[in-house]
Amino acid sequence: MSESFSVIILAGGFGRRLGLDKATAGAGGRPLLHWSALAASRVSDDIVVARRPDQQFPALDGVDWREAIDHRHDRGPLAGLEAALPMIEHDLAVAVACDMPFLRPGLLRAVAAASEGVEIAMPRIDGVAQPLLAAYRPSIVPRATHLLDEGDGRIRALLPLVEHRILDVEELRAHDEDLESFTNVNRPEDLNAVEQTLRLRNPVELV
Repeated sequence: MSESFSVIILAGGFGRRLGLDKATAGAGGRPLLHWSALAASRVSDDIVVARRPDQQFPALDGVDWREAIDHRHDRGPLAGLEAALPMIEHDLAVAVACDMPFLRPGLLRAVAAASEGVEIAMPRIDGVAQPLLAAYRPSIVPRATHLLDEGDGRIRALLPLVEHRILDVEELRAHDEDLESFTNVNRPEDLNAVEQTLRLRNPVELV
């Protein structure tokens, strides 16, 4: 039987390159956060959204989440993990970014399954680790706290410190052939491209 897991949605970024808050930026008729939350709801009964103290999000009908407040100012997604992992109801969480509107549930399950016997399971694409769609156990929190206290906010800096597994492209493509799950929104042109794709796929849901 596969291990149950929580989903953490990392939503505390400032979206400086985008020019607005990523979590509430609209695409396809709903905030980007809602697309990530919908995917999360298909694989888990426990969703935690990591946010800044000043953020507020619109509710999503039929999907509930709890919120973890990151009180470390502008320290990146590692601080979001530090805040959220102690709150999860399972011994494992798949963390995703709030600006990933094409998350495939099958890929989320595969990343979770790859974490058996390790503390982190992280995809790698073209030689680059992908910490914003990866599985983490709460046991990494003390190491995350130490890194943050030392001024290092890189999630990748955890890898040498813990038992981990890297998922290569071949494993990922078995669950998401075009690797669309890793599509995210950094700049206005990214948001426009996502909007166009969502309009083609979800015309009924547009408002």
